[in-house]
Amino acid sequence: MKQQKDWFTGIDYYDQYKEKEIQVIHTMIKKDIPLHRHIQAELWYVLNGKGDICINGEHFPLEKDTFLCMYPYHLYEASIISSVEVVIIRFYIGVFMHMIWEKHERGKNAQLVYETRPYMKCEEPYIKKCIMRLCKEQQEKQFGAKNLILYLTMEIHMLFCRYALSSKNKQTHDEIWKAIQHILCAPASDVSLQDIADKINRNPHYVNQMIKERCGYTLKELTQYGKVINACALLHFEELSISYISDLMNFDSTATFYRVFESYTGMHPLQYRKEHIMDELHIYEHQDLFLKIEQYLYLHFFQAVTIESLAVALDTTPHAISQLLKESYDTSFYQELQRIRIHFAKALLKATDMQITHIALDCGFESMMTFQRAFQKAVGCTPSAYRNLQK
Repeated sequence: MKQQKDWFTGIDYYDQYKEKEIQVIHTMIKKDIPLHRHIQAELWYVLNGKGDICINGEHFPLEKDTFLCMYPYHLYEASIISSVEVVIIRFYIGVFMHMIWEKHERGKNAQLVYETRPYMKCEEPYIKKCIMRLCKEQQEKQFGAKNLILYLTMEIHMLFCRYALSSKNKQTHDEIWKAIQHILCAPASDVSLQDIADKINRNPHYVNQMIKERCGYTLKELTQYGKVINACALLHFEELSISYISDLMNFDSTATFYRVFESYTGMHPLQYRKEHIMDELHIYEHQDLFLKIEQYLYLHFFQAVTIESLAVALDTTPHAISQLLKESYDTSFYQELQRIRIHFAKALLKATDMQITHIALDCGFESMMTFQRAFQKAVGCTPSAYRNLQK
């Protein structure tokens, strides 16, 4: 920080900070946009015109009051019927991460980025007012304009997040998602693959594959996970015995309950009841480093990134990175890099006709074999099978 007489500013710290680069573009789109990839998040607000935008294979209207929020894994192309007047705001996702002062429930920020629909029909006049104020600040460039552009961009983005979570227009939950929710909310019911398959008229193997793709767990793993998270909630009531909770969650025996619980939490139920208190201070001390790690990986995942090169870029040590990821986030550098690469590969498979070998190299994999193996492990099927399922 640079001292200026009797007060401080963050200018010195942020002078080379890439995230301050926010672009505000008020433009007319007159021609179709071919499939487009981008490394910044993009907010679009349509003022007039008519067209269609296809985001990761899903079509949305480009018309008055269309409000879009597209993250780097959202690949899009647009067809224009009549010239579309739009305000486009581009910013790095690191801004969103670093500007979060409010503590959200675990996983909420990831849900906002990965699970919310990129489209909404804006019915809130205040958002349009913020958009136009942003354009004015960008055009006039008066004192404090950069600060106000940053604040307004984050306000507009946060409002999209808020309405995306609560809007009636949010993505329709299909039968697979309904099944997942039921399993997590009522894990003791022990729903079978055949039950779900019969309900949606699908093959049980396909159902299991779709559940794995949606949430990362097979049905068996999801059922166990649902039982464990519900057991965690019940363990806070000291009057409930371990055996009672085990029976309530429909485990075969208390021993099975102990084994499954420990496999997901790293401790047995009694340890959890006595010791599992989240160290919030530890989380806040290390959160900044974690966000920088995520940001760097999102910007460089397609390169030959190593934990050593990451450590040099962030002015830390490989050991500090490994320890943080393992102890605070139960992951590793390699797992996190693979997760990001696979996420982008899925978007390319769904939204483009690129050859799979090109996608593998484009996402940073050294060979087709490495890509196939990593994709199969993460998604539960081959890249070509995944592409076919999206058609």
